[in-house]
Amino acid sequence: MAGIGFVLRKLAARGDLLGLVQGYAHASVSTSGGWLFTIVTLSVITFFGPSFAAYEDLAAFRLIVVYNFAFSLVLTGPLTMVLTRYLSDQIFARTVEGVPGMVVGGLTLAVGLSAPIVVPFYFWYANLTPAARLAAWVGYALVAGIWVLSVFLSTLKEYAAVTRSFGIGMLIALTAASLAGPDAGVGGMLAGFDVGLAYIVFALVGRVFAEFPFPVVRPFAFLPHVRTHWDLALAGGVYYAGVWVDKWLMWAAPERIVQPSRLVSYPDYDSALFLACLTIVPSMAVFVVNIETQFFDKYHHFYRDIGAHATLARLRDDQTALLHSVFRGSRQLLVPQIVLVVALVVLAPVIFTLLRIPYGQLAIFRIATIGALFQLLFLLLTIVLSYLDLNRLVLGLHTLFFAVNTVATLVTLELGFPYYGYGYFAASVVAFVTASVVTLRCLDELPYHAFITGNASVR
Repeated sequence: MAGIGFVLRKLAARGDLLGLVQGYAHASVSTSGGWLFTIVTLSVITFFGPSFAAYEDLAAFRLIVVYNFAFSLVLTGPLTMVLTRYLSDQIFARTVEGVPGMVVGGLTLAVGLSAPIVVPFYFWYANLTPAARLAAWVGYALVAGIWVLSVFLSTLKEYAAVTRSFGIGMLIALTAASLAGPDAGVGGMLAGFDVGLAYIVFALVGRVFAEFPFPVVRPFAFLPHVRTHWDLALAGGVYYAGVWVDKWLMWAAPERIVQPSRLVSYPDYDSALFLACLTIVPSMAVFVVNIETQFFDKYHHFYRDIGAHATLARLRDDQTALLHSVFRGSRQLLVPQIVLVVALVVLAPVIFTLLRIPYGQLAIFRIATIGALFQLLFLLLTIVLSYLDLNRLVLGLHTLFFAVNTVATLVTLELGFPYYGYGYFAASVVAFVTASVVTLRCLDELPYHAFITGNASVR
């Protein structure tokens, strides 16, 4: 996201409060637009839904949206990682004429990936009306499309248009779902929600095509990158599976609910984790606007000096500056996030009362909020490793996160309700500590990685 980060950094550094607020608000949408759209829309529909829809319909609607979220992230994770790498290579080579083709090819594959899992799940397993089945699958395709298009958001200079797209799409989804709910039930609510998603997809496609006004050619030119960067693709799938595996396992808890549609959930756990992960959105914005841009400046300076045949002493100075940018950025991110986490943990009962959130989620939310802090730090460290092209290490760390989250969540299931959420917390802490050790060691050996492990001619 460093591309759009530089533009937003200029906006935030304009010298007035409005510019600062706008910079971080646009950064929040650019990094977490799909997540924010889903959470806000579901929250509003849940709050006002009883006035226009039956409880069973609301529960089924929410659950299908959650399932689409999980399906789309895990299935498109490998695709978005490969697209990101291929896009960055094309930008570096200044050959961006193929971007429109990438968009078309990426969207086509995102929909095609639903065939082996999502289509049978909704059309054969789930007990839904024909209209609801179709709307559920269309919703998956649209959400998957948003994840693919998110790859290209960092290249767009019109950041305000991106924010407007998500905002207008959310309003359309809320309005259409509430109007269709009373008469058409689950199928109508899903169809209304899909209309809002469709607006976002087409608006973002339009912005990308306007930024890159070239004909659509060779839409699948990026596919060879799947073979050459298989570790990167696998890392994307494993990471998102790791993010969701604790939710899937908790759907086997004694407190789970099996809907008439045959869909399974544990609403208290799911909602608490979603709210906890929402607390890291401001820090993601800070990372894009300040930290990643500072890191990229130092990173680019280091490799530019290599290209200019600088002395080893000069490269060591660049390496030190890069390390300092990581430490400074970590401090800028960590201090306000810790303050936010402490405030949320202490004030959680008041917040839950005001928002009428069931108290059964309170303990899970508290431990998950702390866990989300460590997951955020873990994610940012793996981004640093990705800059260094250490994809095998990233894959190993993502696999560790997935494995620990799986095992620890199974243990908490055996221990019972008081320990729910501690599996995710443990996985985040272990992954962060391990990633910290690995990243610091790699940065300490940066010249070696630049000249040896990252040098294709000596592999």
